[in-house]
Amino acid sequence: MVVFVFDVDDTLILHNKENNNYYETFNNGELKKLIENIKYQKLYIYTNGTYSHGESIVNNLLLDTMIPKKNIFGRDTLPYMKPDIRSFNYVGDLIKKDINYDNTRIYFFDDLIDNLITAKRIGWFTVWISSDFINKPGYIDYAFPNIFQALLFFKEQ
Repeated sequence: MVVFVFDVDDTLILHNKENNNYYETFNNGELKKLIENIKYQKLYIYTNGTYSHGESIVNNLLLDTMIPKKNIFGRDTLPYMKPDIRSFNYVGDLIKKDINYDNTRIYFFDDLIDNLITAKRIGWFTVWISSDFINKPGYIDYAFPNIFQALLFFKEQ
């Protein structure tokens, strides 16, 4: 079983100084179309932002039919925040309980190395989204300049 866990800020969406209103930005559904063509069983959001921030991003990206509200983890719904290993263990336990399957490959997409280090420590596969992707540390499994390139790669797998 394959599970994708996405961070939100600077992973699924990018911040920029000119326009940071990603709650009302028009989205043409390209990300959704790409995800629909990938073989996975479940999708989750795991953010240090609030639950409502994660939910708003999911809705804006038209992913609400693919990511149910119970699959969004935010700082106000978790006892610990990333990169605390207790946070990752807590989320991992919730995912395992949700999917009820032991042989799960969890792919964690994030822009912050510290979060990916912790995810790797608990056995998740790590996907670094960064403009510096070419300098991927050896302990990170995959690196891409943006979420679209990452998903295109996984579409071909």
